[in-house]
Amino acid sequence: MAVFALLQLANVTGRVTPDTKNYVSYALSLKGESKRDAALATIAYYCESRASMAHRRQNVHVDNFHGPDPAPRVRKECREREWRRVEARLAAGQTGGHTMPHMPERFMAIFEVRPGYPVFLVPFLTLFGVTWGVWTASVVIACAGGVLAFLTLRTLGVPVPLALTGQALYYVLPCGTTAMRPMTEGLMMALILAAPT
Repeated sequence: MAVFALLQLANVTGRVTPDTKNYVSYALSLKGESKRDAALATIAYYCESRASMAHRRQNVHVDNFHGPDPAPRVRKECREREWRRVEARLAAGQTGGHTMPHMPERFMAIFEVRPGYPVFLVPFLTLFGVTWGVWTASVVIACAGGVLAFLTLRTLGVPVPLALTGQALYYVLPCGTTAMRPMTEGLMMALILAAPT
């Protein structure tokens, strides 16, 4: 478990999805941030992650790995694009709810009824800030999922060495990758594994 957590330091940012913006801004809103401040912090986090992904993709590109780093350009373009969307919606009066207004209100309403993961994020964001808070929350969720996989296997009578193998597989297979993404799926997997134990 400690080895898994240490290995995650290689990729502190670079795991976001479009839905991440909704959950992070929701958590920041619950934390007491204004709509504008929550949007600014969310956009900064999201765009830093997109820049990190672009940097990693270029580093492994067969023809272009030695080219100029695309991260600064991606970060700048992302921030301009995202803030333009949010600013337009804020100016139009779309200030309700907890999520940052970057999509139509009907779409954003889908995330308004999903408070679980944002509530889970709040203490981590409060203690560690956005980047390290989201990363720490993801590590906690992934590690808990692995421990719960071990406990579930032990409950089923699986010998300790095989249960430890199951825990290791949880970390290295796609469920570990999914648990590290800043979205609800990792928390949901851990809660499902907690049910039979």
